[in-house]
Amino acid sequence: MTNREIGERLHVSHRTIGAHLYRIFPKLGITSRAELARSPRIVVTFGDAVT
Repeated sequence: MTNREIGERLHVSHRTIGAHLYRIFPKLGITSRAELARSPRIVVTFGDAVT
């Protein structure tokens, strides 16, 4: 999904999504969406984490 698509689903700006990804990637030790896709999946929906 693009930042714009994610933003539309969450009702936030695509720039907000980009900013969050920019900050979380280093914490996860990844540098791209491809790496994120290959990592163990963690789905967060409105504060409820499901692995």
